[in-house]
Amino acid sequence: MKNMLKIASLIIVLSLYNCMPVKGVDNKDSADAKTTPNQTITAKEMIEKGFKKGTITANKSEGCPHILNIEEYEDNLDPINLEEFFKGDEMPKQVWVKFANLRMASRCDNARPVSILEIDKRSE
Repeated sequence: MKNMLKIASLIIVLSLYNCMPVKGVDNKDSADAKTTPNQTITAKEMIEKGFKKGTITANKSEGCPHILNIEEYEDNLDPINLEEFFKGDEMPKQVWVKFANLRMASRCDNARPVSILEIDKRSE
C-alpha cells in the first residue's frame, strides 16, 4: 500500500512538473508580439501570416460608411466592425487585413459583409 502511495504521488509530481511553462523559450507568437514600431515588416512576411492588401474608401451610404477593397478579389467588402480597430484614430487608406465572411443580410447594395479579424496600417 505504501508503494502505491509513493508511485501515485510521484506520478502527480511529474505531471505537474511537465505542465509548468518553460522559461527562456520564445515561441513564434511571443516573438511576433515583441516587434517594435521601428521594425518594418515586409509584404512577403505579412502575406505569409495570412494578411491581404486592402484599401479602405469612404462611402456616402448611411448604413455602410466604409468599403474595403482587397487587391486579389474583384468585389467590394463591407467591414462591419472596422470602427472597433480605429477608435478616435484617422481611418487609414491602405491596410493589411485578415477577415472572415459573414452570412448575414448586406448593409450595402454593392458590398458583401465581412468581419475584420486583424488589421494593420500599410505604408506603400
